[in-house]
Amino acid sequence: MRLVVLQTGLIALVWTSGALATPLVAEPIESRDLDIRQMLKCPDKYTSKNGLNFTTYCEKNNPWNDAMEPFQVGSMQECMERCSRYWGKGEGCFGVVWREDNYCWLRNSTTSTRNMVNDTGIHAALVENGNMNSLNEDCPADHLSTHTLDNGLGYTVHCGKVIGTFDICWQGYPSCNQSPFVGFYHAESLEECLQFCVKEHPLCRAVSYNPGLEIGFANCWPKTGFGNTLDTPPSSMGVLHSATITSMDRVDTNCPKEDKYTATGNKNFEIHCGQLNTVTNITLLHRQNITSCMDACATSDKGCVGVVFDSSMQGGYQNCYLQNTTSVVLDQAQATYAVLSGTSLPSSAPSGTGAPSGGGGNNNDDSSKAWIAGPVIGSVAGIVFIAGALLWWRKRKNAPAKQLDYMPAHAYSPYQGQMANMPPTELSGDHATEMAAGTENKAATKYAHNGTPKPAPQELPT
Repeated sequence: MRLVVLQTGLIALVWTSGALATPLVAEPIESRDLDIRQMLKCPDKYTSKNGLNFTTYCEKNNPWNDAMEPFQVGSMQECMERCSRYWGKGEGCFGVVWREDNYCWLRNSTTSTRNMVNDTGIHAALVENGNMNSLNEDCPADHLSTHTLDNGLGYTVHCGKVIGTFDICWQGYPSCNQSPFVGFYHAESLEECLQFCVKEHPLCRAVSYNPGLEIGFANCWPKTGFGNTLDTPPSSMGVLHSATITSMDRVDTNCPKEDKYTATGNKNFEIHCGQLNTVTNITLLHRQNITSCMDACATSDKGCVGVVFDSSMQGGYQNCYLQNTTSVVLDQAQATYAVLSGTSLPSSAPSGTGAPSGGGGNNNDDSSKAWIAGPVIGSVAGIVFIAGALLWWRKRKNAPAKQLDYMPAHAYSPYQGQMANMPPTELSGDHATEMAAGTENKAATKYAHNGTPKPAPQELPT
């Protein structure tokens, strides 16, 4: 029966491919395939995950003006990502050259198009004009003045100061890199930098912000804490301002005495004190108690079936985790897990996770069937794949730059004093002396910097 279905589906697929073939005759498949492969090696344009825009020059070399020694990465896109996170000698990265043997060169502010030469297998990119211009370097408020964000968090401004140490690889970072590619966030104001901090996990307590971009495009550094005194940065780091979160609303740390709660919409929850559900979350919110967290789940339109509430906020200021799946329930003292009544809880691995590959069972049989089917449909699937990839490429060319997307949210992860892949501390001194940089030339004109009713809050220990 499965063979008949396969044959029928194959005939339909061949017929559909034949019907679509006529308008594609003028553009041979080999040509489209070459375009797609070239696009994957050298995209028309590129925007990094933290918002730095590049113009690319495919099959062109842009020699000289090295920012550091070359290194290897798997793609031109990753080469540009490293550029967006680079902290050099008093400046960031202004362009890249990527060779198809996976070597990546970063360019300093003296780079331009004037040295471009045709070179097969080598691709260059320059940061778009204006992206590395200095922002307003004035301190946004008086030194040591206190302010309140819209969400009620109180913070203190420290003009011309930097917070050394207290750096980790945050959950919002797409990857954990070693120096000089540790930072990630780019902000255009101290308050925007604080907003990144508020959304981070584990709990972020402060930020240091460099409006002049002397430490690179990644100019916003969230911090897990801060000392009694803040440091004055060395001149190579330019102007830095910091903000320390000094107060936030009180969170109820008591688990309800009753193990059941009827939330908004008459939805009943079962409460499990000191436990959590280890799944990816729909979204994260800040709530002051477990009951308001359950109410948020009850009114969600995303199929929420449970919540994890972190009364300690060790996992982050957004301490209410809405979830639409269930998994193994684990003990965690500062967490409370609540689930809609009637929702089944697995006793072992979550549903949908299969046994590790290479095990017993019917794996050999399935592999045999896949091997038999592969040669039959391979050529047709290849045609469909190439056509689909071409459509994806054309849509991507015209698509606007995608903004940072924090969904789906990470699983609950309280900070325990250390973190896997913790990078070396970056903001604790004159970092520029550690960098291997190229010839120090005067910055090109293209990249010249241009000056442009709640409960009473609880005080946080310093």
